[in-house]
Amino acid sequence: MIINGTAVSIIIPALNEAKHLPKTLGLIKQLLGSCDGVIVADNGSTDNTVQIALEFGAQATIHAGVTIAELRNQGAKLSSAALLVFIDADVHLDHSWPTHFAETITTLTANPMTISGSRCRAADTNNFVNRYWYGRLNNETNHNYINSGHLIVTKYLFDKINGFNARLQTGEDYDFCQRALQAGAVLQPYPDLIAWHEGYPSTIKGFMQREMWHGRNEYATWALFSASKVAIISISHLTFFLFALIAMLSYSTIWPLIGYTFCTILLCSALTAKKFNVKPFKLFLGSTLLYYCYLIARGFAWRFRAFRPAART
Repeated sequence: MIINGTAVSIIIPALNEAKHLPKTLGLIKQLLGSCDGVIVADNGSTDNTVQIALEFGAQATIHAGVTIAELRNQGAKLSSAALLVFIDADVHLDHSWPTHFAETITTLTANPMTISGSRCRAADTNNFVNRYWYGRLNNETNHNYINSGHLIVTKYLFDKINGFNARLQTGEDYDFCQRALQAGAVLQPYPDLIAWHEGYPSTIKGFMQREMWHGRNEYATWALFSASKVAIISISHLTFFLFALIAMLSYSTIWPLIGYTFCTILLCSALTAKKFNVKPFKLFLGSTLLYYCYLIARGFAWRFRAFRPAART
């Protein structure tokens, strides 16, 4: 599709997304005029995902059993457009998206070595997890990567770094951004470019499962572990807890556990303040509790089972 004189492709990886894809493609058609230029890279769906894509006028390509990173790569191979927009099948563009995307086109055209996009916002904030975590991600102050659920990049930069690492089951967006930065690219997130995510988990259990899944790859090799601040902090926190527990049982005193609790509160508070800021304080308290759950989940990510959790259920 041509937007503001620039060829654009929207690439959507999908696996059994018949529930979400009609709304995703319907909004694209409504906001941009058609689904011409939309590429749905299917992972071998057993429902009518591919049929839905074709009915909306999108292009479909099927690659069963590959990683989501490879799905995105296969979609990009079919595109000759100057700009690539990667979104997930359950990510819906906001009605203001085309207006702000015009500014993004100007930015990336002027500097092709730029990665843009934004954190997907929680479509439903009527539950604890979304209210205190996912609903606040657009206010995150630490930007060391842009999530591939809503990532915009030039075809030039994408090809220059050979796309996503197809061997990674998760964390492929972080890896993509870090390799791009090493190649001289810049990250320029655009919070006003709003996209809504329907797939965030709504329970603490689902939240922890999702984070365990996303953290699995950080334990695949020593190099990946040593390069991940999150993995190092999570394992250090878990080790501290085990030592405190052993000391408490060995010396029959609760003081080691009290010390652990005090240090953990300080750690989670500092990490939450860095990620989300302290204000408003009520949100800060809820986010701090979830950050504790986040550290626990990431600390046990190395033993998480090999399949992606069904967060949408």
